[in-house]
Amino acid sequence: MSFLKDQIETQNERPKDAFSLDFVGITNFKTLLVIRRNGKTFHLTPVIEATINLPAERKGAHMSRISESVVEIINDERNAHNSVEELSLQVLQKLREKHHYTKAHLKVNFDFFYETKTPKSQKKTFEVVNVTVDTWVAEKEENKFKITIEYIGNTVCPHAMENSPKKRTHMQRAIGSLAATGTLEEMPTFEEMVAVLKKSFPAETYSILKTSDEQAVIDKMFEKPMFVEDVCRSILAKAEETFKDKHLKLEAVARSLESIHKHDVIAKGHLTIN
Repeated sequence: MSFLKDQIETQNERPKDAFSLDFVGITNFKTLLVIRRNGKTFHLTPVIEATINLPAERKGAHMSRISESVVEIINDERNAHNSVEELSLQVLQKLREKHHYTKAHLKVNFDFFYETKTPKSQKKTFEVVNVTVDTWVAEKEENKFKITIEYIGNTVCPHAMENSPKKRTHMQRAIGSLAATGTLEEMPTFEEMVAVLKKSFPAETYSILKTSDEQAVIDKMFEKPMFVEDVCRSILAKAEETFKDKHLKLEAVARSLESIHKHDVIAKGHLTIN
């Protein structure tokens, strides 16, 4: 005579206002994730949002089943995950076993570290980008994936430089974003997308710089002044060349954190490959 045996599934009752809902679920769910790929191990601390559609005749979703699906997949083969994208698909497949849906969405956001060296002193550093992996599953539709990476770069104003007798201008940090949408087989790696973003700005940015490194970065920035529009187009051009053999929708956003204005400036663009 346990309480569980007699509990009422209020989620299965009919709601007062019978509207279907596009997505319901859990958000801001934090966990630990280990990915082993190409001989490397990546320790990630993602923030996850997992949602499903809810029909009009059902009052609520079984939220515990959604979180259980996330935890069971991550904990079940902790050392066997080949990619965040594959893991995401496994979570949604497990969720379908526990809670029927006709469409579902999983968003995984985390910081990703890559190794590089400073331009002059050649000191090894680990730099960070922000990554979001979105996965959509729907009945009678192909699974869809989207990877978005944000990279911190810089801009140097060519207009101010051109109009200054001493070639003085303003420069500032800028944020570049590249998103790739397609099927699981077509998804580029995080490292490939980071490489595109790094090459799309006047110069790379680093967490640690010695004096000689600082001057090298500044020199490079002034050798290649760019509007935020130039950066956005550069991201698209380099992504198109890098991923020319894939079938992808590419989206680029560049936002400059203006040093002489109280506002930011932004540029957005997109293209489809093949």
